[in-house]
Amino acid sequence: MLRTSALFSALLFCTLQSAAIAGPAENKIIASRVILEKMGQGRFDIQNELYGPGFVAHGFGRDYTLAEDEASGKQLRAAFPDLKVKVDRIIAEGDLVSPHWSAVGTNTAAVPGFPGQGKTVSVDGMSFFRFADGKIVEEWSTYDNLTILQQLGLFPSK
Repeated sequence: MLRTSALFSALLFCTLQSAAIAGPAENKIIASRVILEKMGQGRFDIQNELYGPGFVAHGFGRDYTLAEDEASGKQLRAAFPDLKVKVDRIIAEGDLVSPHWSAVGTNTAAVPGFPGQGKTVSVDGMSFFRFADGKIVEEWSTYDNLTILQQLGLFPSK
């Protein structure tokens, strides 16, 4: 009887431990929430659910803190209040998740970098998220900035 109880306790412990460790499938859900909820709906109130301590976004020649990343996202949402974002495909391996996403929105408000002239922009991009303890701790994102500038009339097309 004692042996069965010890075995049950060990199985329960292992089950609870594995539930606490997020894997690629759980990480894909969190990465999708960044794209769909945070950027697509402007839900910046979920930051603590998505990002781990010491988060850093890499890109455009420097690193950004979570506060800087959030400010940039809010500025983008202000410039494109009707922004619609979708995840086109997503892959995960180990602690990395990469969504390929697309977005469309109308630039109706002038903010730094966007004139607010009512032009619609359509763009796709990719992000890589590195996870630790079930939360995003690093991000690398890229998108076609030239196409955005051309669609806004800020850079000549061919």
